[in-house]
Amino acid sequence: MNLTAELVTERGCVTGFGRVKIPRMPIFDYEIPLLSFVTVKMKNGSGFVAVCIHLQIDGYGNTENEAVKDMVNNIWRFLRESFKNGKHINSAWDNILDLFKSNPRSNVLWDKYHALQVYFAKKGVSTDHDAKLNRKIKLLQNRVHVLEKRINELKGDTIEDRNSYIWKKIEDKVVVQHEDAYKKVA
Repeated sequence: MNLTAELVTERGCVTGFGRVKIPRMPIFDYEIPLLSFVTVKMKNGSGFVAVCIHLQIDGYGNTENEAVKDMVNNIWRFLRESFKNGKHINSAWDNILDLFKSNPRSNVLWDKYHALQVYFAKKGVSTDHDAKLNRKIKLLQNRVHVLEKRINELKGDTIEDRNSYIWKKIEDKVVVQHEDAYKKVA
């Protein structure tokens, strides 16, 4: 297996993959499935892009971590806007389902995601961390519950203020898995 050839996309070379969990919150009371992403070192040398395969949302940065953080914030903005109006909840779910469906762009990204999984396996490195992922998700949900109690004590804040408060406190914890091909098995 020539990993380098397997990981090349038209945007650059895939350098890692991971998963994001947007937790249920009273201000965002929806169960969003785990979202998978890949990180790509852009071929023009201008930095990195992190791509959420499920929602086809990008994030950009000079480093892989900056790109992932930008992608996570873009995912949050997209979901918050999609579910903002209660009258359009069914349309929001339909839109998410459409985004989850296979298409030429997502197929390429899934192929790269799976190539990295096989590469890790070939190197003897497991990426099957279900117990670890479940533990991280549980810790994230517990953090949200603590913040819920704290936010209920805040009087006069708008829903948007509460959304922002909770999001700022958890945004760095929603990436529950990130495997970097070049750091982990170099």
